[in-house]
Amino acid sequence: MSKFHCTVNRRDFMKALGLGVAGIGAVSATTPVFRDLDEVASSPKAVLHRGWYVKERDYGDPTIEIDWSLMKRRDLRGYSNWDFPTLMFTYPGGPEAFQKHLHDQGTAVTAKAKEIWPEYTGPSTRTYALSNAFAASAYSNSGYVLNANQFGMKTIAPAPRPQDIGMPVWQGTPEENTAMIRAVFSLVGLGPMIGTTMLDEKSENFVWEYNGKGVTGGDAKYGNKHIIFDPNISEAYSDDTTFRIPTSHKYVIATHNLSCDEFLRTGLSGSGAYGTEEMSYVRVAYAKSVVEQFIRGLGYNVAYGHDLQAATAWDIWSGVGEHCRMGQITGSPELGGLLRTHAVFYTDLPLELTKPIDAGFAKFCETCGTCADTCPVGAISPRGVDRNWDSNTGQDWVNDKQAGGTQVMYNMPGFKGWRCNSFACAFSPCGSACKGACPFNTIADGSFIHSIVKSTVATTPVFNSFFTSMEGILHYGKQDKDPEKWWNNPEAWHIYGTNPNNLRQ
Repeated sequence: MSKFHCTVNRRDFMKALGLGVAGIGAVSATTPVFRDLDEVASSPKAVLHRGWYVKERDYGDPTIEIDWSLMKRRDLRGYSNWDFPTLMFTYPGGPEAFQKHLHDQGTAVTAKAKEIWPEYTGPSTRTYALSNAFAASAYSNSGYVLNANQFGMKTIAPAPRPQDIGMPVWQGTPEENTAMIRAVFSLVGLGPMIGTTMLDEKSENFVWEYNGKGVTGGDAKYGNKHIIFDPNISEAYSDDTTFRIPTSHKYVIATHNLSCDEFLRTGLSGSGAYGTEEMSYVRVAYAKSVVEQFIRGLGYNVAYGHDLQAATAWDIWSGVGEHCRMGQITGSPELGGLLRTHAVFYTDLPLELTKPIDAGFAKFCETCGTCADTCPVGAISPRGVDRNWDSNTGQDWVNDKQAGGTQVMYNMPGFKGWRCNSFACAFSPCGSACKGACPFNTIADGSFIHSIVKSTVATTPVFNSFFTSMEGILHYGKQDKDPEKWWNNPEAWHIYGTNPNNLRQ
């Protein structure tokens, strides 16, 4: 195979991007110098699994500006993003406006699908069958996920404690314990991006003071509970009004399972979100249960819950990824928008701490906006809207119930970033179109061009608008896969729907 070689010199390449002499000088003074693409491609830095461009920041210093005077443990009683009756009555304009909104959502999704796939005639029977099969197992529709919220699946044979089988409590260094956790998490389908950090005076604010009404488990008894850090207990427990986490559980593990990368691109099929989203909850419910029993078997304790904390805060704090334009998910430099259902664990097992990162992801989002272009319901801030302090739901922070107002906020104040419009997003049948469209969703196939683009994004932001334009042509992340073609493409039928290259540690 002939070696790819670019004969365009650096100056001409810059001119092609619209940079004048002054711009060339500014870039030259601040960025690495490569004479051509061959020289960049031959750099050993371009082939690391977590690229050389992914820089660690100091503990407690993520790439998102936080106002700690506003960041507080949130009271979400009365909030629900996924409890249909609650959202219907709290929706701006009330139930009648909400019903119209649902109709408009369906119309918008159909129009977006027609825009992307002009020949697509809509979901087939088999597409509905698969979607409804996932729905039958997800949320409160089966016992499988009913207890995903707090604690694992009930079992009549919990893992015995070490003393019950005549063994000593596991003793390992924080580094050994973290490696061990990564191994087990990988085995049960969590990761491979795993962050380990800890609760402190600041990060405790990521945990809700009271959780909301609409819970993943679907059982109202799990909602509206006071979450208390209790110094007088060693194991977490829940009663009718509280969920208690021992203060000894100061170590935090943050991770996700992975989306079905090829199948996710079919999300606008019109069959609803179940086909691309809900199976993730089933998998995480299983994985959480195994992790809970494993840590118990080591002689330690763990607490977790899907509705105990902000979904992305611990990811950003521990370096799993960065804040991104989509707002409600984490941007992974390796996996783009493919990190699915979040899983956060609080434990007394000592762990090595991972740090926040800067891979240029949030900076790239400033000029990209592909996710917003793809969102059929306008829930994501469009290109041109910079990071800000606004709610993006039409709610005013001054009316926050916790600040003396009358409303439960549907987004969190206290950080400068992008926020998803929860009112617009909830119950949209788009199948997470935004996640499937992220340009960073490139498969980790060793292609140097992907590494070069990502490393340049991290180190030379002046190219970001060019790469956004290039994405529009090459469609690395675009949802341009006709849903019906998935059924006839064995290359897309990966185990658990995830390309094995994305599972490399």
